[in-house]
Amino acid sequence: MKQAIANILFLISGKKFLQKAKVFAITILLGQNIFASTDSTITSPNIRKPDYYIDDYQDRIDLLDGTIDHRVDLGDSVLTAFANRVYLRMIDSIQRLIENKKFDDSKRKGFRDALYLQMRRINPVNVSNVKHWNTVFKFMLGELNAIKQKRLYNFLINNIAQSFNTLTLYKSESCADSFLILAAQYRPDLVFTNYGNYLSEPYAKRVLEEAAKIAPVMVKKYLIPGSDINDALKGSKDSVVQIILEIKNKYTRKSNAFTLLDEIVTGHLSLERADAIGSNPEKYLRMMLKIRSKRKPLAVHSLEAELEIYSLKFVRVLNDLHNEKDKIRFASIEDFSPEEIYTLMVYSEEEIFTSSFNGLFKRLMVKLGPVSGFEFLNQVGDNRFRTFIKMCAGFGKLGEFLQSMATLHQQMLMVKFATGLEKYNDLSQAVEVADAFGSITDSLILKILRGTIKYEYLRLNTAKNYRGTAIYGLLSNLFVDRKISNANWFTSVAKQFSLPSFDKIANQKLFARDSVNRWFIYFYDDEDGDFSFSSFTKTFVDPNWKIIDSGIYVIIKSDSGLNVNIYANKPKNEYEGQERIEKIFADNDYEANVMVHRGHSYYAYKTIEKIKDNTQIFLLGSCGGYHSISSIIERSPEASIISSKQIGTMFVNNPMLRLVADNIRTGHDVEWQSLWTDLNEKVKDNPKALERFLDYIPPHKNLGAIFIKTYNKMMEGE
Repeated sequence: MKQAIANILFLISGKKFLQKAKVFAITILLGQNIFASTDSTITSPNIRKPDYYIDDYQDRIDLLDGTIDHRVDLGDSVLTAFANRVYLRMIDSIQRLIENKKFDDSKRKGFRDALYLQMRRINPVNVSNVKHWNTVFKFMLGELNAIKQKRLYNFLINNIAQSFNTLTLYKSESCADSFLILAAQYRPDLVFTNYGNYLSEPYAKRVLEEAAKIAPVMVKKYLIPGSDINDALKGSKDSVVQIILEIKNKYTRKSNAFTLLDEIVTGHLSLERADAIGSNPEKYLRMMLKIRSKRKPLAVHSLEAELEIYSLKFVRVLNDLHNEKDKIRFASIEDFSPEEIYTLMVYSEEEIFTSSFNGLFKRLMVKLGPVSGFEFLNQVGDNRFRTFIKMCAGFGKLGEFLQSMATLHQQMLMVKFATGLEKYNDLSQAVEVADAFGSITDSLILKILRGTIKYEYLRLNTAKNYRGTAIYGLLSNLFVDRKISNANWFTSVAKQFSLPSFDKIANQKLFARDSVNRWFIYFYDDEDGDFSFSSFTKTFVDPNWKIIDSGIYVIIKSDSGLNVNIYANKPKNEYEGQERIEKIFADNDYEANVMVHRGHSYYAYKTIEKIKDNTQIFLLGSCGGYHSISSIIERSPEASIISSKQIGTMFVNNPMLRLVADNIRTGHDVEWQSLWTDLNEKVKDNPKALERFLDYIPPHKNLGAIFIKTYNKMMEGE
């Protein structure tokens, strides 16, 4: 056996050994427990250390380069040093922490198993993705320290998505159910997809019940025979859950009655009436608006998602009629109430045209009549009021809205706008404040915001609320370059919580280990998909580039300079083309250094789900709100994000992509400021393109993205 292993190791160490054969050979070795008798796993001739199997698997990871030498060689000195720190020293640190005397034996066993489970996922294909594993193991260290210090719940809620990656480590802790129920408000998808990791816990059914009541539209896809979630909920005695099951049984999973759950439970709608309303788009939208005006309605996650979809449908009609007279353009919403108009505005943020917003705002203010804007926001339960204030500021309407209320109420509203941001378990509200700031010029409003941010910082710092202190410390950066009183205070705080510059990406960072820069551009089969694709490919008709048509997708390759390969599916072959390219990437262990979404915002999530750690540039060819940006950063923390305040256009996207591609091909760093200047030159003679270009946000000016990235790094350090 030893000789056979030696022969395989000798073979796979050869430079000419085929990569797939090498992976296969190492995988065979990983299946063998060839380390059972090594000194590192035995404390006496007959007694092994409790965590011997973790040491064993460290050796298996060590062997992935063909040699066990306490060094994971990944063919690059910097990456190898990083790998050694993560796979050897960091895992050793976790092992030592697990053996801490504060943990009893039963806890230690569970922690060891959770660590081992993560290690088992490291294989020849993903071992080079050290950044990902560094994040996972670093987070596990944080969790263990938080358990030891009895502050696990606060640690987990700081990064809900990452917490689910290591659920097996803390699933038996006393706060696990509280965390999962809270997480269901923000990420019910993760609560459902990870059910198998906690289904044996005593709280499992209760968590499922709460998640189902928050997101009935999402849970309905699990209501099928044989599903663990379906089996668990069928045995539920919760009356609301029973109604969800009744809707599914009577009207199938296609019914929109799931979203109207609150009106059904309160007795205002029968199941039959709810199902009928759900089949009429206008009645359905209006019923959702009525329910959403409540402060804590049932099915809130489903309501939010559906309201965005249906609001966008109405607003797209207004956008498409932008050349028509107002009487024709706004005819579909003339009989809408102020609450309904307001909801259309705040739920269509990602695609609403300036003229559409202005038209809706005008009608909102007329319909409010004697009711002040302050009273009105109270009537809608303050639902997305920060989004509304940010939009008003961005479209130049904030002053007019504030004039509809008394001076005292103006001040109270702006204080509320910037107060209590630490109470939310995502950064969406803090980002709304940061984004709005760039559009506010009124000196009195700025003075109120400045005083509020300083007060909140001092309050939270005194309370030793690190998360809140960090949020307001970062917001203090917004006042550093302004000529204000107390400027020294803001400058001193900003130094502790500085927002870094994301003004460029070094050229060498944009290449894979095989010195090829790869792009993946996702086109979708929407109404302008074909024209957009045709315009895109024509952008690269040039001696420096060659276009290879593969039937359902194209590859655009650089013909001079550095190697740049751009893959793009054809819109009419949306599914087959994307799948074929994804298979090429998977079979060859490629990762896209640059990713581009070319399609409407409602397709964006499909592209975002495909992002990898190594994605350095992401162009959101549609609009990018908070949730899109945070999802991108969640998957690739270092990605430079380009998005638009309105709908993206090919007349900006295409010249931008060509400029970025030529920068990379010619070996230059991608410097966003100079690239933006060059892009302005290219579009300035096209009035429509220039108008849209002004709404594009480059990475170095994307306050929301910069805020999220900086905050995440601070929390990681904590």
